[in-house]
Amino acid sequence: MKDNSERRMKRYTLTICSLIFFALLSAAQVEPSTAAIKAILAEEGFEEIRAKVSNDTVFLSIEDIAHRGTFRGAATAIQKIAAAQDELNQFEIVLTDYKTPQLIVHASKREGSWDVSVDRQFKQTCKLLQEQTVSAKATGKIDITLFPMISLINNHLDHLFDYSVRLAPAIAMTLWQGARVTVQPIFPLHYRLQSYDSKQYIQPGNINISQQWLSTKHWHISSALGFFHPERMGIQTKVTWHAMRSLDFSVDAGYTGLANYDEKEGFGVNAWNRFNYMAKAEYYEPITQLQVAVSGGRFLFGDYGGRFDITRHLGEYAIGAYAILTGGEHNAGFHFAIPFGGKRQKRSGIVRVRLPEYYSMEYSMQAYYKYWMERMGETYVTQPDANRSAHYWEPDYVQHYVDKMLNEGFQ
Repeated sequence: MKDNSERRMKRYTLTICSLIFFALLSAAQVEPSTAAIKAILAEEGFEEIRAKVSNDTVFLSIEDIAHRGTFRGAATAIQKIAAAQDELNQFEIVLTDYKTPQLIVHASKREGSWDVSVDRQFKQTCKLLQEQTVSAKATGKIDITLFPMISLINNHLDHLFDYSVRLAPAIAMTLWQGARVTVQPIFPLHYRLQSYDSKQYIQPGNINISQQWLSTKHWHISSALGFFHPERMGIQTKVTWHAMRSLDFSVDAGYTGLANYDEKEGFGVNAWNRFNYMAKAEYYEPITQLQVAVSGGRFLFGDYGGRFDITRHLGEYAIGAYAILTGGEHNAGFHFAIPFGGKRQKRSGIVRVRLPEYYSMEYSMQAYYKYWMERMGETYVTQPDANRSAHYWEPDYVQHYVDKMLNEGFQ
């Protein structure tokens, strides 16, 4: 009887030890996998990395400051991890901008091809990753981006055109989640301008602190304080409602004062006396890759009117046209954003000097004297690198190009 009892105790002890061994082995297998994934991503240039592996699924949150565009980082992360650990074939990747979630990429590999979908339903994954340690933190790291600025003005009768070539280095740093401080002086290099044209002087560009307050499935709210136009400074807030997939409604409002250079009095800021606002509806059509926007309200220098934009996305090129009706005057022109800097510009230290990801420009007809003299139809941006390609967090746009990179070899 005693022998049977001892045998049972040995069996129980052996079973318990085996269970503990396999549990420790499983934990040991998961942890090195997570650590290896973080190392791969950090080496590639990603920051603010959170990672968790569950069975064959990788849950990630990454800030992509190394790769051009809003889609290339997600596809590159999947390719790098899948190549190193081929047993991992499902990915849930939250893409952040200034540490704030923007989109989530769902990708799974079946029979040699990737199924990809992108949306804004990242709340559950963010909650899952909340307790994970952050690797390659972005806080306090500085980017110096060298922006070229070229303008041509051909509304004179006595000569062909006026022109200016300027350099606007933007020094930017992420402070905390959603917060970005930017300092961008504009230096004239070569010009032929009228004596009253302020572009011949050193000017402030985007010199402000911006904050993303909220980013969810349906809402995005941000603000900025400082200069976000060379001649206007103030405070601005933008509220965006993601009504449905590919359709956004937004209201952008600001209160600004005129900052200008006078030959006698020098640089100065007048009373803050201008309230401007603009309501916009914007739609992205995924089949034709057309981005259509209609906006109306009070422009930067006080005129009331509306604007219509249509943009075609061709790979990384965004080319479009616009029309404005304001203050009884009308105007039209075209705009584009084209790849400029390298596809990968890694930040290996605290400070990185780089070219912008895209060069963007807008040509304005401005054929009417009243329109030109009264500064009609003007707006502003709060970040110098924001355009129709950079920081463009449209789910269908990102989904299309992540799918092309994974399945069609798009580079």
